[in-house]
Amino acid sequence: MGRARGVKKTEEIEELSVHAFGGLSIYYNGIPITVIWESQKARLLFCYLLVTYDQWMHRDKLIEALWPGCEPSAGANNFKTTISRLRKSFSGAHIVNPVLMQGEAVRINIASISLDSSKFVQKATSGIKSLARGEMSEARKYLEEAQDLYTGEFLTEEPFNQFITGARNELSELHISVIKSLEKIYQQEGNTDALDAIRMLTKSLITRIA
Repeated sequence: MGRARGVKKTEEIEELSVHAFGGLSIYYNGIPITVIWESQKARLLFCYLLVTYDQWMHRDKLIEALWPGCEPSAGANNFKTTISRLRKSFSGAHIVNPVLMQGEAVRINIASISLDSSKFVQKATSGIKSLARGEMSEARKYLEEAQDLYTGEFLTEEPFNQFITGARNELSELHISVIKSLEKIYQQEGNTDALDAIRMLTKSLITRIA
C-alpha cells in the first residue's frame, strides 16, 4: 500500500524536496505529494530533524523533546517505534529512507531529501560574506536567491513548540539580515524600484513583528 502518494514511480534515483518555510510541504520532481504519517509523533520527529537537517543529533535529546520526563527504557522503546513509523510513512510510491542512524545519533538522509531552509542559510551566509568582501554582484545573486527561498516562517504549523521556535527565530533574524543587505546593495546601485520594493517588505515585517 502506498504511504506517499502523488507521482508514478520512475527508475530515477528518488529525491524529495522538503519545504519548511510557510508550513511543511513535500515535493517529488516539483510536484507536491501527500505523506500519510503513521503517527503524529513520527511527523513531529521529522520536523525536529529538519531543524538540524545535516547535523547528527543524539537520540536522547529527541526523546526528551518528544516525551518529556519519560523513563529511559520507555523513551528508548518509544523512539525505536517512532523511527520505524517515520520510515514507514515514506515507504510507498516514493521509497525513500528519510533518516539515517549512526549508533545513537540520527539525522535526515540528506542524500535523498533536500530542504529549503538549509539552502536559504547557505545562500544567505554566502551573500552576506560576499557583501563584506565588496563583491557586490556575487552578493546580490546569493541574497536574491535566499530571498526567493524564504516564502514564510519556518514550520508555521508548530507555533508554540519550543524545539522549533528557536530555529524559526534564528531564520527570521537571518532573513532580516538578507533584506538589510539587499537594501544596501540596491542603494549603492541606484536601483530605485528594487529599493522601494525591499523597503516595503521591511516595513511589512516590522509591522507583523510589532
